[in-house]
Parts: sequence; C-alpha cells; structure tokens
Amino acid sequence: INPATGKRSISLNTAAEEEKIGRSEHPKILKAFGGAYKNQRLTNYISTIGNKLTNVSELPSINWKFTILNSKEVNAFAVPGGYIYVTRGLIALANNEAELAAVLAHEIGHITALHPSSRRATGTLTGIGVLASGIIFGRAGSEISDLIGRYSMSRYSKSQEFEADLLGVRYLSKANYEPTAMASFLETMNSFSKYIKKIEGKMGGESEMARIFASHPRTTARVERAIKIASGPKKVRYTNRITYLKMIDGLFYGDTPKDGIIQNQTFIHPTYQFQITFPIGFNIVNRSGSVTARHVDNSTIELRLKKAIKNKSMTKHLNQTWGRHYKLLNHEGIIVNNMPGATATSVSVKNGRAFDLRFVAINGARVLIHMVFASPRSNNGKHGTSFKDTAYSFSQLSWKKAKTISSQKIRVTVVKKGETISKLSQKMAVKKYKEECLRALNGLTSHIEVQPGQLIKLISR
Repeated sequence: INPATGKRSISLNTAAEEEKIGRSEHPKILKAFGGAYKNQRLTNYISTIGNKLTNVSELPSINWKFTILNSKEVNAFAVPGGYIYVTRGLIALANNEAELAAVLAHEIGHITALHPSSRRATGTLTGIGVLASGIIFGRAGSEISDLIGRYSMSRYSKSQEFEADLLGVRYLSKANYEPTAMASFLETMNSFSKYIKKIEGKMGGESEMARIFASHPRTTARVERAIKIASGPKKVRYTNRITYLKMIDGLFYGDTPKDGIIQNQTFIHPTYQFQITFPIGFNIVNRSGSVTARHVDNSTIELRLKKAIKNKSMTKHLNQTWGRHYKLLNHEGIIVNNMPGATATSVSVKNGRAFDLRFVAINGARVLIHMVFASPRSNNGKHGTSFKDTAYSFSQLSWKKAKTISSQKIRVTVVKKGETISKLSQKMAVKKYKEECLRALNGLTSHIEVQPGQLIKLISR
C-alpha cells in the first residue's frame, strides 16, 4: 500500500534502482535543455522551497534533487529517484513563491504516488511530469525520443493528474503555503497560452502552449476541487510574493545569445557570429540548435547548425546529407557572401500532399548551416524569390557587433504614481502585443489596474 495515496501501487524498482534511473537520465536531460541555469543563489532558493515540501511528504528521506533548466520553455517534470526539473521559462511566469511551490509540489506528488514507476511496470511509463507535452509534442520530439529510451512518452491520465494535484495541495498546506496558488498559476498559464497563441498560433495550427494544455489534462475546476478536498484546516498561509519577485529579478527571459536571438525577422547568433533574415509573413521559432519559420500556407523553412567543415566539396556534402533520403535534382554550387555552399531540389509527399523542397548547405567561418525550404506544390513556387533571398542573407557578424547582442531579462520594478498598465507596457522589450504580454506575465486580468508601490515584472534588455 502506497502511504501517499493509500492505494496499492505497482512498482518494479527498489528505491536504489529508482535513484539509478534518475542519475542515469540526468545528464541527458541537461543536454537536451541547454544545461542547468547558472545562478547559484536562485538554485539554492528553489531547492529550499522544494525541500520544505519534500520534508512534509511521505518520502522525506530520499535524495531529492531540484534543477533549474536553462530553457525558455514553460515546463516542469520529474523522473524516478526524486529528480525534479523546472525551466527558467516557468520560473519567470510564476508571480510568488507559493505558485512555484505548487508546481514543485505537483511534481513531488507524481513521485510519491509512484506514477513513473507504476507506468513503467505496466509498460506505459513517462518520465516527464506536469507540463511534459511541452517537450514531447511542442519542443523537439526528435531530440527527446532517445532521451529516456525505456519510457513510453504517453501522458499521465486524468486520474493521475488529479492524484498529483491532491498530494501537491496536501504538501503545500503542510508547508504553510497558500494552496490556492496552484489554481492561480494555472490561470496565469492559461493567459500566457493565449498570448503565445496570438503570436505563434495566429499563423495557423496550435501554439506550443496550446499543445501543452491539449495533451496534459489539468483544468482550473479540477485543481480547485483538489484544493477543496486536500487543503486542510483554514488558517493564514503564505505566498511570499515580494521575496520571490526580488529573487527572480534579472532572470534571463526568452532566447539567450548562446542559442541565438530573433530581432524582427532576423536570427542572430553571437556565438557563431552570423545572421540570417527570414521572409516577412513567416513566424519564427528558435530552439537550441535549430530555427523553424512557418507561413500560414504551410510553407516552412528549417535552419540547423552544424560544425564547420574543412576541405570538402559542398556539393558532395549536400549529397551525403540529403541524397540518401531524397532524389536530388538541380544540383548547384553557390557562393554566399564569400562562403561556399551548395543547393538542390526535390519533391516530398506528406499526408497525400506534394511539397517542393530546396536544400541548402553553406559553410561559414564558425558554423555550417543546413536549410530546408518546403512549400506546397499548389503554391506554384510563390516563395521562390524570398527563399533565395533568405539563403543569400546568411552573413558573418563582426566580433564587435556580436558583443552588443544581449538577452532579455525579467526586471522587477515598483509602480510609480501616475503609471498605468498602458504606460508600463511601453517599457516591455517585446515586438508586439506589449500590454497582453505584461498582463499575462503578471497574472493580471483585463479589468485589473496597477497601484502605486506595487511590484511588477517587466521584460527589458
């Protein structure tokens, strides 16, 4: 009988075996998510919150480990052995300590309920927890597919999610955190999802945040039900908003120079010292090691970064890269801003629909880029010129210019007399929908106005 749930649980592993699984997967997870976020003060703070919760759980004696991942994705998950992960993207979204504690408590609940272990025992284990679909369905499925090879990537069931919510609320209450923070953070995520949808989803299809909610069955009503059932006697509990906001002041937000940043339609990579401009009308999404641009008509551009090569024919390289999978036509050697490259075309059929493909490889001083341009054949080559312009926009960046590229950061400021949401939103270092971003980031609904003396999060460079 599981002491956390009071139910019989199936597990094939001892505690030592669980720890071995988590220890084995930890470096793979770090690699897939850009490593650990390097801020020891914040890491210690998150670990302190996590340990408060595990100390009141049914498994206080296992060696729990809390890691901040250097990823802009809004994500958190757990793997066997007490390994809990939360991204800096999620930390930026929480508005007080209790909300972040709610995320950690939910993940701890998955571990204490033995959900990962029981799913492995029944052949459907997932090592990824509360927002797992963000990486499985929205982030980089091919990168993750070999991350935890023994695990099926199926999602937790509604009953398991509710069980983790019940346990999470229990731990929040016992640690004297405000349990309603679990619901308020879910509401903030819903608002942020709508903002992301407005930016990404308007191009057609689902946004990444929308896919997270679609494939992870948690609703505000269900979370509120869990709070009602498991929160315990009513008493004064804490959110620690001011402490939390001061701790995350200066947190990296969005892309970092390490992975390249997007400015308008241009992708700039300071580390590899290059830039490339995508066509107007293509929505650009940057992930570690790759950039994807999508048009509403289902035309796409995919850019991948490889190690620069020496003394090799680019035409030969192109054939070796794509020739094994496609029948390549119209081979051509090219020179792009004094850099050698090659290009070829092909045709692919996806879901019964034919696509024209163009492959491009260009060998820069510090990086080799692979580009795949795809457009429905029914478009009759309407993006041909803009695709060519994109390829030929690839250019080297001077060291002096590269040094000027900076990350966006969360900046916590005190609202001054006379300042309004409208005025403050103009300080947001985002391209569009500034007020929507400000409200979503701060958990402010459309009818709420800020007050003098209030702390608020802005995005700045």
